Amino acid sequence: MTNNLDDRSSSIDNEFLHDLILDLSSDSNEPNEKLVMIINKNSGLAPYSHEFSKSNLDPQVISGFISAMTSFMGTVTGEKQSYWKTVYGSDSVILVENGEWTVGVLVTSRETSEGRSKLRRVVCEFEDYFAVLKDSDCIEGSAFREFDQYVRRTFVYDQITGRTLVMKRHEWRNSIFTFDLPSTAFAVSKILLGLEETQTIKKIAEFQNLAIEDTIDIVSKAFWHNTVSLKYIPADDDILTLSERSSTILFQKTNPIRLANSSLNMIARFDGRTPLSQLTKSMDIHDFEVLLDELGNLINRGLIQRISLEQRQVLLNECILSYLVSQGSSIIGHKKMKEIFEIIREMGVNDHPWIGRVVLTNRVLSQCKLEESMTPTDLDDLSNALEFFIEELSEQLSMRCGRSVVEKLFLKIRSMG
Repeated sequence: MTNNLDDRSSSIDNEFLHDLILDLSSDSNEPNEKLVMIINKNSGLAPYSHEFSKSNLDPQVISGFISAMTSFMGTVTGEKQSYWKTVYGSDSVILVENGEWTVGVLVTSRETSEGRSKLRRVVCEFEDYFAVLKDSDCIEGSAFREFDQYVRRTFVYDQITGRTLVMKRHEWRNSIFTFDLPSTAFAVSKILLGLEETQTIKKIAEFQNLAIEDTIDIVSKAFWHNTVSLKYIPADDDILTLSERSSTILFQKTNPIRLANSSLNMIARFDGRTPLSQLTKSMDIHDFEVLLDELGNLINRGLIQRISLEQRQVLLNECILSYLVSQGSSIIGHKKMKEIFEIIREMGVNDHPWIGRVVLTNRVLSQCKLEESMTPTDLDDLSNALEFFIEELSEQLSMRCGRSVVEKLFLKIRSMG
């Protein structure tokens, strides 16, 4: 077992890499996530936990281990680590996110920044929702069920698309009895009784005469109760990127996962900025279908991920700033815009150090320099820097062009979605 306190992890050793490749070569539709749990720091117990698939993981054993490790690291480093991870064996990574009075834990096959982002949101929601239970050992009643549904929506619902493949588990009839509401059990049963061996969400919705959103909700609940397996095939508007160190595996000469050459070439173009539809618009239909299937496998195994909520917010603010810069340049001139741009960066560097990563391209558009190692907190700080930039640039343009002109620019931005 190796510990990582600040994500400066050592390279994967050969034995670990070999075991991982063997695992990736298997035809498995099990999710990358294995277990999520919340630990109360005061009691050391885990009032909430959920297994994504049946396993031998014991939440209370993991709770004791995490509590001991947190205490040990605090003693060694002299300060509380806001987040850390532990690599356990060849196929388990334990991600830890410290809250004010809780510790969030996510056990996965591979670390992803998307998983880390979701864990952080779950921890924040738990502490906000159950603040009055800070000194309690457990949670009971409907509040518990509501929080469980929030975790389901965070980890599963948002990841399901119309293309997601649904496969019912062999023991699905037995798991039907685990649903809280008879109406949910009936809805799941109705879908599964009409389900072919493997079917997309879109096909299920059409066959059952349901809206896509309703189908996604029912299927996500079925998955949450280990009634079905899912292959997360991405949607056209998904923005994908490689997870940490996955390039070491994906781009080996021997092609251990046996990906199609057309898929490898496309995956190499993933930049964490461009929607899948834009990258694949000129792709042959057969190659595109192969790519989608292989992406589903890679997403399930944690080698490919969607960008996190924090990164999406950064890109949104980047787009807003780029539009203001572009339109402002056409009004006051490129040279003047570049001067204002540098003045604002200099103004904000003390309160927003990440503002130095915001640059002006040759096309007079703003762009952020992003790195794989950026944490959700880093991305939040970068997003705040962009918001500062947008506010200051709006003021500068208002002084030169009039506030009504700037208001029209923002109305245009809102109309663009």
